[in-house]
Amino acid sequence: MKALLLASLIATACHAIAGQEADELLAAFQANLESGESIDALCETLDDTEGAVLKDLNQQLDKAWPVISGRYYSALESAAKQGGGDHRAQIRKLRDDFMKVYAMKEAPMKPLLKTISMPAVNGLRKLLAPTPDELVAAGPPELAAFREAAWKLGTFRDAALDAEISTTPSDSVESMRLREKEIAEAASGLPRDGLKILATNRKIVEKDGVPADEARGVEECNLWRLYLGLNALEIDPKLCDAARDHSKDMSEKNFFAHESPVKGKTTPWDRAANFGTTASGENIYAGSTNPHGANTGWFYSPGHHKNMFNPGQKRIGLGRFNRHWTQMFGR
Repeated sequence: MKALLLASLIATACHAIAGQEADELLAAFQANLESGESIDALCETLDDTEGAVLKDLNQQLDKAWPVISGRYYSALESAAKQGGGDHRAQIRKLRDDFMKVYAMKEAPMKPLLKTISMPAVNGLRKLLAPTPDELVAAGPPELAAFREAAWKLGTFRDAALDAEISTTPSDSVESMRLREKEIAEAASGLPRDGLKILATNRKIVEKDGVPADEARGVEECNLWRLYLGLNALEIDPKLCDAARDHSKDMSEKNFFAHESPVKGKTTPWDRAANFGTTASGENIYAGSTNPHGANTGWFYSPGHHKNMFNPGQKRIGLGRFNRHWTQMFGR
């Protein structure tokens, strides 16, 4: 399979007429691909290569890149479609397992959150939203070879463009990452209406300047809900502001509670109203600057868990200050 890739690469690149030194560099790349060795040492030699040689090399790589990357993307799309299968029975069982635990009282629920609930979420993610790595691992053997060829060629092309100080963006590897992500998302089994809410949330985050870590925490919570067949929550920037303000008060005034000692901010409903919105629930957490840490802490805490996965919630806000987090919900 690698031999076929190399033949395609050679045939494509040879459409360009280049000098001997550029051809030697391309031959060295092809030998590297065939041997399976790291591309790093070859890329480092480009910094000492003359500009004219780099220009010739980049002309060849510009022709080879769309052929090799395009072949990989087509193979990945095919594998994503074929690998979908009919997982409905597995999905139903995992969701049922999760919801049986969710319906329990808090005391018996707690130990099962780690042994049943989180494994159910992880299993659903693999079935409904596999990563590019998982798609490649589950695909035919030649898919991994296509990916390796594209990845190495993109790395080599980026290094050659950087060495030449070319005006062409050296974004081959980054564009490959984005394309892989697009293919994986297009093949996901998540509901279209839920994915639309996630896309709308990203626009709101950009427009309203919601901090990136808060946005990531909201999206992670929403993805968990979508895996479970629940609705995605619309981000409410005003709830984010109210949540962040409460986190700030807890951090600076050294308390940790839903009931605030600050005048005019006693309850979550007061705090939401202060920022021009409403709330229907609140979670608080302390101990990490990472949104995943906060979400995981809430997941394994029965009362907070019930808030996160309440089917009646419609809106969400998340706010961090130092190591304190507040998560607010609205109907």
